[in-house]
Amino acid sequence: MANKTDRNIDTERIEYLSTETSRRVPTKLELLFVDNPQNFMKDFRVVFDLSVIKEITLGRSPENMVVIPDPTVSRKHAVITVVNDEGLIKDLNSTNGTYVLENGSFHRINEYRFRSEVVVRLGYYTVIKLSLM
Repeated sequence: MANKTDRNIDTERIEYLSTETSRRVPTKLELLFVDNPQNFMKDFRVVFDLSVIKEITLGRSPENMVVIPDPTVSRKHAVITVVNDEGLIKDLNSTNGTYVLENGSFHRINEYRFRSEVVVRLGYYTVIKLSLM
């Protein structure tokens, strides 16, 4: 009887450890341009080291970390940060909105949390894929 109880404790312990190890904090964020009015930006990829860069700003203004030459993207359009083990994209009150692809269509968001990958549209034409690594 004691052996059976010991096995149950070991099983619970193993399950707890595997849950903890699956929640790792991402160290990099990859941004891939999927579609953009400027043909030269399509398939352009940037990888950010999250141990150095804590906030990635997106917009038309040269003040942003990622400058997007699309007239439907606001000067200061959105910001990406990582909170614990999740990515967070926030719209900065842009005129034409920030959208996330869910179930085959884009939905406007104010902010959106993601754990691995997400496809985002900024304004009407710029589509990017964000991947946490």
